Parts: sequence; C-alpha cells; structure tokens
Amino acid sequence: MCRKLFLLTIVFIGLVGGAFFFFIKPLSHSSFNDDCAFCDPAVLNNQKFYEDELVLALYTHKPIFLGHCLIIPKRHVERFEMLTDDEITQIGRVIKKVNRAVEKVFETSSYLLLQKNGREAGQSVPHVHFHYVPRKAGDDSAIQYISKMYIANLKQPISKDEMHEAVEKLRHAIELEK
Repeated sequence: MCRKLFLLTIVFIGLVGGAFFFFIKPLSHSSFNDDCAFCDPAVLNNQKFYEDELVLALYTHKPIFLGHCLIIPKRHVERFEMLTDDEITQIGRVIKKVNRAVEKVFETSSYLLLQKNGREAGQSVPHVHFHYVPRKAGDDSAIQYISKMYIANLKQPISKDEMHEAVEKLRHAIELEK
C-alpha cells in the first residue's frame, strides 16, 4: 500500500510538473526588458508593499497560500549571479522583514524560498525574484503544497480589492517595525 501511494505521488508530481512547464510562457532572450512585469510601473504600484534603495517586496497576484510574496531587486537583473553583493545582502534583509510582516498579518509559522534562474528552470518573469511562500502549523502535506503551487499558475489573479487589502496590511506591519 505504501509503495502504491509513493508511486501515485511520483506520477502526480510528474503530471502536474509537466503541465506547469507546458502552460508557462517561454522567455524570449531578445525582449527581457520589454516583457518584464517587475519593471512595469503599473504592476509595482499595485503590488508593492516595501521599497528601499535596492529592493522591492510585492504581494503576488496569484498566491499559492495567503501571504505569498516576491522579493526583487529594483535594478533589472535576469539571473541571481548578476546581482551585486550589496543587492544580495539587502535581499536577505528584506526577506527577514517580509517574514516578520507575513507572520503577523497571516499568522504563519514557516516559509519556503524559491528562486529560479533561466526558462529551463521554470523562470517565467525575466527578473530575479524570490518567492516567499508561507506555511502554517499543520500545513505538512507535500502533495497539497505541490498541487497548489502548480494550480496557482493556472488560476485567475486575485481581485484588486484582495490585492489592496493584502498590500496595505503588509505595508502597515512593516511600518510598525520602524
């Protein structure tokens, strides 16, 4: 029975993973800056809840779980190895700030960081970004997490009202730390 469950899980992950890469928009190396959502002022104005001289934090438009955020460098950089040491250090600091804010706002206790480099790795936006995906006590199902991760790409973005509410709550939580 345990072996069957393990095999079913592997098949499920393979099917869902294949669907993820099938539906993901391929990156065009010739249009990185033109097609970068994270360089679009409309996206930034709608989703940004933190900004400093080097780094931004955004609430994602298709959260896997409540509190799913993105931490990005302000400078358009396509891959992690292109970041400066100062950007890497500041991204780490901002991840800590985001974690404290998300814990307060969404009552989470754990998180996953995910960062992809290149379209072959599944990078869909040609701008370095770290996914901060929070988890709560009891969220220990790997199948639930993996299925929500891939389904998030296929579902509709959250409403403007939901986005505004999450952004304002996170912005307020970070401002209270100062």
